[in-house]
Order: sequence, then structure tokens, then C-alpha cells
Amino acid sequence: MDILFITHRFPHPPNRGDSIRSFHFLERFSRMGNLHLATLYDEEPSVESHRVLNELCAGVLACRWGQHRKWIKAGMALLSGRTMTEGLFFNRKFRAGLKKLVSEKKFERIVVFCSSMFQYLDVLTGTINEKTPVIVDLVDVDSQKWFDYSSQSRGWKKYVFQIEGKRLRRLERRIGAECSALLAVTPEEIALYRDFAGEEVLSRLHSAAVPNGVDTKYFDPQAPELSEISEFPERLVFVGALDYRANVEGVEWFVRNVFPELRRDFPNCEFDIVGSRPVPLLKHFSETIPGINLAASVPDVRPYLKRASVVIVPLQVARGLQNKVLEACAMARPVIASDCAAEGIQNRTAEDFLVCRTATEWKSALSFLLQNPEVREKYAGNGRKMIEKYYAWAAQLDRLESLVRDIPEGNGISNTHSNSNQPQFND
Repeated sequence: MDILFITHRFPHPPNRGDSIRSFHFLERFSRMGNLHLATLYDEEPSVESHRVLNELCAGVLACRWGQHRKWIKAGMALLSGRTMTEGLFFNRKFRAGLKKLVSEKKFERIVVFCSSMFQYLDVLTGTINEKTPVIVDLVDVDSQKWFDYSSQSRGWKKYVFQIEGKRLRRLERRIGAECSALLAVTPEEIALYRDFAGEEVLSRLHSAAVPNGVDTKYFDPQAPELSEISEFPERLVFVGALDYRANVEGVEWFVRNVFPELRRDFPNCEFDIVGSRPVPLLKHFSETIPGINLAASVPDVRPYLKRASVVIVPLQVARGLQNKVLEACAMARPVIASDCAAEGIQNRTAEDFLVCRTATEWKSALSFLLQNPEVREKYAGNGRKMIEKYYAWAAQLDRLESLVRDIPEGNGISNTHSNSNQPQFND
């Protein structure tokens, strides 16, 4: 089977939520036949990343999306009636390369990762791939995330985030009306989509949840290379992309509302913030607040996870299935997550990890865990068992492969897509 996989970020290294999912999808697609990848990147990928993808793919089209101008492009998209997200990921060179590829090479399936890349599918019109089945992985229903941001914001941000949510929702409806099948990361995201999609879309659309998984061999506390690493007393750890709004705001909320009082009760307690490309606010925290440590762009997050007394995921806005929760559980560490960060993990029980909502609940739960090593051990073991039973990647990818193979031939992109990029101003 010849497959074209279109992604908004370079899938390697798989070190953040979107690239973890897209890389595992890519690996499975490469086993299904001849895979071509079309992708964008913001920083020049390493030689090793190029090598890995070239080994997995029959061809790779990769273009830089110009991060230095990203907010200019987002603003122009906002003023033209489109989503800022589409503006961020628009690249003329990429579009031209993709059009050339789909004009010359016939594919049996086209898989699009994230709603932001759907804008490029007008290049299929009039080509040999006009009737090729198209599967779109929304991952999350991003429109809801922007509505959530709006509800927690004030002033101009509240207004702009509301506009982005409305326009993304309109785009998500159009995707369902025009693609062959639609995927998301949890049944809850699929249910949310079906709530607003409309009968006309639902009557013809095949939609399904393909959850994320965890590489349980890599995220294994018993891995030989981690054998000399042990838990640090009273050590809290957060792992995530440190330039991602939801992560930054979640850490900020924890630092301002929970950590000061916890530190008064546990003077030796420390908080490690681990991830790539930290924003200035997080650097400021590590430089000015005792007990806060910043570990930026580390090659391997597992040592930090294994050293944690408790892994925290204090997100205040979250959609879908949080890899950071799954990976911490796989490493057999006790986890406390906010209610929205835990929501997508369907198969959890109250014995697998803790869920907290208010600052008071967070302080109480952390105090309890830090004082009771046997309770930490219980949650650590239960979390690992949950991952092994429900969230290994193999089962999720088997489901993905079946869904991709079963789409009927000739059920390609709707002819209406050729008009989908016209500006709209009715927000």
C-alpha cells in the first residue's frame, strides 16, 4: 500500500505529545507499504533524525515553516477570516512541493495529522489523487481548547481566543464533511465532535478513537541504563514542552498557588521543570525561587522521572490523552494530575494515580504522598500495571492499521474543498 502522511511538525525525535503520536503512526505506516512523508519543521532536524525518517520512508518532503514570522502569519490569517493555526503552518514552498508530489505519484491512502494541515488538500483537485481516500487525525478537538482559553482570559485575549475557537470549529465541521474518515485520541473527543458536527456530516462520516500508547520497553524503570538512578527525597517533577501555552500556564499555576505553602511544610522539597525550549517566565522561576530547577532540552527525560518522589501534571487546560501522565505511570512513579489532564485516560481507577482540582486538594495530596512512601509505592505499581494492560502502543497501532485499510476505495476528498480556502468574515 502506498501511503502519504502529512504532518505539521517533524516526527523525530518523538519527544513531545504530537511528535510521539505522529512518529508511532509513521512507523506503523512504513510497515504497511511504501510511505511518503510531507512535513514541516521549525528547527533544522539533526542528521540522526533525517537518517531515521529516510530509513522508514520511501520519500520525505520537508520544509521549514519560518518560526521567526509565525505571529505575523497568524495575525494575517486572523484578519483574513481564517484560523491563526492555519496561518502558523502555511508555507508556499511546502504547498508547491506537495502539489508536485500528488500530481506525479498515485497514493492509496492519504493521512493528515492535525486540522492545521487540511488547508493543503486543495492541491489534490484535478490530480491522480483526487479520489484517494483521506483520513484526518484531529488528535484533539482544538476548537474546544481555544474556547477553554477564552473562558479563562480577559480583555482582547478573551475575544481573540473566542474567534479562534469559532473558526476552528467551522474548520473541524468542514473536515468531517470532506474527508473519508476522522480520528481522535479518545472516545470523549469523538463524542464532542459528533455533538456539533451535524447530521449531514455524521450520516456519511466514519469516525473512531485511536488512543495514544507508551513504549513500555523504553519507559521502563528496570531498564539497565537506569539501574543506578533512584528516587530523590521530596522531589517533584513536571515533564513537557516548555514553550506550549497549556504547559507553561499549568506550571505557573502550581508555582504560584501550591509550591510556596508546600515548601514551608517541606523545606527540602524541590521542583524540577523538565522539557525543551523554556519560555522566559520558567527561566525566571528557576533563577529567583528557591527549590525550583529548570532542566532544558535534556536528551532523556527518564532519569528525571525515575528520581521523582511524585510526578505532577497541573494543567488547567487540556484536551485528549496526556502522554506525560502515561509515561510517568509507565516509569512506575506516583502521579498527581489535574482533572482535565486525567479526563482522557478512560481505563484508570482511583488506585492508579491521584486527581486534584483545587490548590487545597493539591497541597493535601502532595503532603500525604511525601510523608507516606508505602502509599507512593502502591500508586507507582498500580500505574505501571495500568499502562501494561491498556496503553501499550501495539494494540493502538493495530487498530489504526485496520481503520486505514478498511476505508473504501474511491472515497476521496469532497469536490467542495477547492473552495474551502476562501476568506470568511462572519465571526
